[in-house]
Amino acid sequence: MKKIKFLILILTLAVVAVSCESYDDYDTPRETIAGFISASKNINRIPEGGTKTETLDIFVSSASSEERTFTIEVVPVPNPEENIPTDPENYTFDSTVTIPANERSGSISVTGIDVSISDVRTFFQLAVKAENDVVSGGKVLIGLKN
Repeated sequence: MKKIKFLILILTLAVVAVSCESYDDYDTPRETIAGFISASKNINRIPEGGTKTETLDIFVSSASSEERTFTIEVVPVPNPEENIPTDPENYTFDSTVTIPANERSGSISVTGIDVSISDVRTFFQLAVKAENDVVSGGKVLIGLKN
């Protein structure tokens, strides 16, 4: 019986010792992450020879007391065998997004242009450019189709 009490005492001390972790890095400054809220967006029914515009939302991990501007860039399409890349002549987008002071979100406009779009969906991908103390977050894969 004494051995069981001794064993329980040792196990209890071990659990207490392990559970006393500290989180000293909680207040450590972290880099700002900026990225798209949606992972994908389709722009369907682009009229023959016409255009269609959609809005994409962007989220920033931290608010700032000053207005901030981030650059949007085209990045390679994942799985180009499955996601057929579209020609750059078939789209335009706002090249920057401005996040107002004390806000954490903004939006850009993306326009599909029917120059050589067909009934087969083609894709391009956008990301917030990583620069200064900004990490590029979620990318958005955009599909275009007549």
